Amino acid sequence: MRKYLHRDQTELLIFFIFFVFALGIIGSHLLFHSVRVFGMDTSIFYMDEKYTLAAFFSTVTAFLVGYLALTNIGSKKPRIKWLANISYGLFFIGLSFDEYFEIHEYANTLVKANVNNDGVIKSLVNLSWIFPLSLIILIVFCLFFIKMKYVKTSVKLPMFLGVLCYALVLIFELLGSATYGKNIYLFFVAIEEGVEMIGTTFFLFATLLETKKLS
Repeated sequence: MRKYLHRDQTELLIFFIFFVFALGIIGSHLLFHSVRVFGMDTSIFYMDEKYTLAAFFSTVTAFLVGYLALTNIGSKKPRIKWLANISYGLFFIGLSFDEYFEIHEYANTLVKANVNNDGVIKSLVNLSWIFPLSLIILIVFCLFFIKMKYVKTSVKLPMFLGVLCYALVLIFELLGSATYGKNIYLFFVAIEEGVEMIGTTFFLFATLLETKKLS
């Protein structure tokens, strides 16, 4: 942390601003999840709805990561690094659209509609969107580790923390799915969505550092 304070004050300040906003959104979810504003049918504070402060935050932050990453593509050699840089940027642009349009939820609904036989597969699909999209999730994590291999040492730590947060999101998504409809589900939503926002904030910090190093 000391080296970031000494060399990367602007990037660290942006990180803390986004980090504090993420914590504020988590707090508003816990305190005001039942409050509705602007005549909306749902609450913008409840993080498990479509039009929420959390969704807006994640959409904007992921888009910033993707946009900045695509400006950091650099040389085509080695080719795997170049491809990883492009894929990394496109992933976060795609993630920003997914946050707004909930593409992964619709994909899971489509899979559910096409799984007719009762059994393990249908049970897993009904439990969470993670299972039908598990191959894509695996590819994304492989992409992250390839990307980390080629970044500078100072960028590796925040990027690794972002990857760790995203891994925790998957765990809490599964735990939360098992508690859907219960009072404790409110807290699992706060943890899952909150860790995702914090993870994306770490990725933003890493990408800002990478942009600085390349400028």
